[in-house]
Amino acid sequence: MTYSERKTVVGHDGTPAAAAALDWAAADAARRGSELLVMQTDERGWADALARVRRLAPEVPVTLTGTGRSLAEASGRAEMIVLGAPAAGSPQATVVSEVVARAGCPVVVVGPDEPGPASGLPVSVGYDGSACAERALSFAAERAAQWQVPLVVVVAQAPLAADPQTLGAQAAAWVLRRHPGLEVRHEVAEGEAVPALAAASRGCGLIVVGSRGRALAAGVLDSSVGDGLISRSQSPLAVVH
Repeated sequence: MTYSERKTVVGHDGTPAAAAALDWAAADAARRGSELLVMQTDERGWADALARVRRLAPEVPVTLTGTGRSLAEASGRAEMIVLGAPAAGSPQATVVSEVVARAGCPVVVVGPDEPGPASGLPVSVGYDGSACAERALSFAAERAAQWQVPLVVVVAQAPLAADPQTLGAQAAAWVLRRHPGLEVRHEVAEGEAVPALAAASRGCGLIVVGSRGRALAAGVLDSSVGDGLISRSQSPLAVVH
């Protein structure tokens, strides 16, 4: 089964952040011809969730279900998981961190008032040359091409052993070979990956990172650094495994 044959799974609990996640997922699914599976914590909210999707993306097939299994378990047959960004210190913050850590597919975390796929803003991706960063780069390039927006490859200077300019140029060249018409640029950010990517999230429609970098110390997202990036991102955040 390919990703294109799978559903986008949305966790929905009626909060403003969950509503933003549902809006984001519906708009993305409409652009890609995907389907939605909405996992609703309260069955009384099913009608509201369905009405929201129908209003934004009437052509998208939608399945509503309860939370009989966890989002991490559902990710085994999902194309992507989309969640609302939790408030710092809330019980939902632990749930989101666990899903990000355990999911078998990309996880997108969306906060209230953050831009959607139709915003026209560029997609940014953190890149360090690792295998996980390669998968993040592929995901980001596909989204940028589907949304018809530029792609920005962000390479943090520390603590890479390789030359960041060279890494960025290689990543941009790789993308252009697969998406010849895509506008791609790369930039080098000073400092550690997480602060650099948090800053890069300003003014973009999506920031994409890999779940692990070249080493734990250099990882774009480990169990502690990931929590910091989730709470600091100013755009929707995609974590690719």
